Amino acid sequence: MEIVLHSKGEDYTVLIDEEDFHKVSKHTWYILHSYNKYCRTHIYNNGKEKKLLLHRFLMGLEKGDKRIINHKDGNGLNNTKSNLEICDIKYNNQSINKKTRFGCICIRNDGRKKKYCAKVFINKKRYYKSFVTYGEAEAYLDGLEEIAKSENVPF
Repeated sequence: MEIVLHSKGEDYTVLIDEEDFHKVSKHTWYILHSYNKYCRTHIYNNGKEKKLLLHRFLMGLEKGDKRIINHKDGNGLNNTKSNLEICDIKYNNQSINKKTRFGCICIRNDGRKKKYCAKVFINKKRYYKSFVTYGEAEAYLDGLEEIAKSENVPF
């Protein structure tokens, strides 16, 4: 089932299972713009605000639960149960690397000369570097891919 949310001048399609619509429709959801797009709401209980991500809400993970929800297809707006799995941070990071080719390239919009940053986690070690061009960032990730292969990291 599709839910369309409007944010920052664009429409975003959020996918959920039909069986979850009644539970989800009780709240007002919005798009959280981060590394990936996610769906979030604010719930008020006894005057206290609680921010809640849709995928954690659907999978029953409460605030403080250290487990992670992995979106198997890498799409933070696909919240169908067949696309969600509970895992630990290491598995999720390696899964992210697999879904985005290998690692990710972020684009900064803050006027810096080095506006592309490439980052990846390999066996809990973070590799991060900034570049002037997108091609340089891709080449950096290609080199890190060889390191990951040598350490038998799945991707």
